[in-house]
Amino acid sequence: MSRDTFKIDTHAAPACGPTGARNVAFRAAAIEVIRRGGDKFIIMGDRSDMGMQGDIFSGFNTNFAQGMVVRMIPEGSPEARNALSAREQLGADWQELVSKGVPNTCT
Repeated sequence: MSRDTFKIDTHAAPACGPTGARNVAFRAAAIEVIRRGGDKFIIMGDRSDMGMQGDIFSGFNTNFAQGMVVRMIPEGSPEARNALSAREQLGADWQELVSKGVPNTCT
């Protein structure tokens, strides 16, 4: 979208529910901020959706989608004091989580 703004789109399994889909998207946002060389970020907007998949023979399941627009905030800028820290959001093992990449599920 721009040099400091990007979009995350994720989908989650039925067992995850909408909260699980949001958590996957949020974790993906934090990982991507670090991969791009930053730490501070804000969520500019987000969208959630749900849909059905399956057929009459195997049954139908609800899947959940979450999208977020993320803007990276430079350290030392006036906005940095109100921004989230990607490393803090991911926790003490943030380096391992970044090396593994975006999770495939909400668990």
